[in-house]
Amino acid sequence: MQLLREFLRSALMISVCALLFTPGELAAQTKKLVFGYSTVGAMAAGSWMAKEIGAYEKYGIDAEMIYISSGPTTVQALLGGDIVGGVAATNAVIAAVLRGAPLVSVLSTANRPYHRFWVQPEITRIEDLKGKTIGVTRFGSVTDNLTRMVLKKYGLENAVSVRQMGGTIEVSAAFQNKQIAGAVTSSLRVDAGIQPRLLLKLEDLGFQYSMDVVAHSRDDLKRFPHVVEGMVRAYTEGVAAIHFQKERAYKAIAKYARLRDQKKIDEIYQDSILYLEKTPRVEPEAIDSILEFIGKKGVPLETFADNSIVDKMVREGFIEKLYKKP
Repeated sequence: MQLLREFLRSALMISVCALLFTPGELAAQTKKLVFGYSTVGAMAAGSWMAKEIGAYEKYGIDAEMIYISSGPTTVQALLGGDIVGGVAATNAVIAAVLRGAPLVSVLSTANRPYHRFWVQPEITRIEDLKGKTIGVTRFGSVTDNLTRMVLKKYGLENAVSVRQMGGTIEVSAAFQNKQIAGAVTSSLRVDAGIQPRLLLKLEDLGFQYSMDVVAHSRDDLKRFPHVVEGMVRAYTEGVAAIHFQKERAYKAIAKYARLRDQKKIDEIYQDSILYLEKTPRVEPEAIDSILEFIGKKGVPLETFADNSIVDKMVREGFIEKLYKKP
């Protein structure tokens, strides 16, 4: 954490200088920023690819990418100043803001739930989960939120235990060792001999849901808007590059997800293509499902999100140009 704080102090000092330059001059300045991501799945692939293709550097940002095991922990790192921006579970950011945290979401990675409910092979119906334990990364994470939404839908809130394991890798290990009966996650990293059963795809439940957002402090957005804008533009370029540079995307996924299994790499790649938003707006409908579940329906979108940068990119035709075939 001390190293991260040193990065942050350097980033803030250099970012102050950014206010003195024009956008063209800004790109020539290199700012060391620490960027966190709370998943080793498709929702972080846009930020990985942005780093891989040099998109952050294009906007004068030397982004130090670090993995943080869950959305709530990423929120804590943002609030503590250990990271300048990060990919975090949308529900975790919303919960923090409702408690007074000065955070803002500047983009949404996906606005529909792409996670799956994986269970042990002997479980064939969701009713078979009664009396069993489901694993989540951490309480308050996206896996926890979606798990509880599914249990509520099927009337199993009080019939199934939910246990926090720490992170995606820990959930997979618990599943392989049969410590849990199932888990809501993007994929399970288990040995080839283990055959998890796909109980359901959450997108089939028919509701919109903001999976993860890129969040910053409101103070950073106000004081250093060009820095935050550069990070949003870099991320958006990263998502576009996934569509056109498959081999490079595979390398980025293998590197940051720490995978060698080509099948697992391809799964993350295909999910990235299918689910990552090309225009990464934080959509009201995708936020409303989270607010309704926690009993806060009706809280304005602006409480949690600022779509001004994404909207600006749309007006400029920036995103449209990214998807024109070379």
